Parts: sequence; C-alpha cells; structure tokens
Amino acid sequence: MADMQASETREALIAILSTAASMGIDIELLCHLSAAQLDSDSMPESQRVFVAGAIYQIGVCMNYVVDAPR
Repeated sequence: MADMQASETREALIAILSTAASMGIDIELLCHLSAAQLDSDSMPESQRVFVAGAIYQIGVCMNYVVDAPR
C-alpha cells in the first residue's frame, strides 16, 4: 500500500510542477526553495526522518518536468 501511495504522490507532484511550469513558474527555483525549506530547522523533529527522501523526490519530479520533451 505504501508503494502505491508513494507512486500516486509522485504523479501528483509531477502534475503540479507541470502545471506550474506551463504557467511560467521557474520550476528549478521552486524546487530548490522547497528543498531548502524542508531542510530548515523549522521542520518538527518528528518529521525530520522524511526530509532526505522528500528532497530526493522533489529532485526526481523536477527532472521529469524540466527534462520532458516539449
């Protein structure tokens, strides 16, 4: 079940980033700022265990959108 949720979440993030890109938003900047926010000290300690994986997924999804053929 967790794998299905992860795949669904990844596809949702790709759709959001693709929509943002079509609106003219700088996806690379958005993803880098999001990763920096996740990596900040404001993240609750109970969620810090997920930060590295979340940042990795943002990068993967960013690459799908940025490297997609136009």
